[in-house]
Amino acid sequence: VIVLLEQLVAVTPSSNRLNPTEKYIQIVTRDGHEFWFMGFVSYDKALQSLTEAVRSSGAFRN
Repeated sequence: VIVLLEQLVAVTPSSNRLNPTEKYIQIVTRDGHEFWFMGFVSYDKALQSLTEAVRSSGAFRN
């Protein structure tokens, strides 16, 4: 999956309520598509990198 940074509007961390070690990252695009990613070697680092990339690209601005 390839999603351009300027198309992103949200990066949201999530986890399974029954198994908190199962962690996901939800990405939402401007056109309303949702993508769920899981199985990261380093979840926290991936989440931090995605969040920083989206913020630095200005994607959170309307």
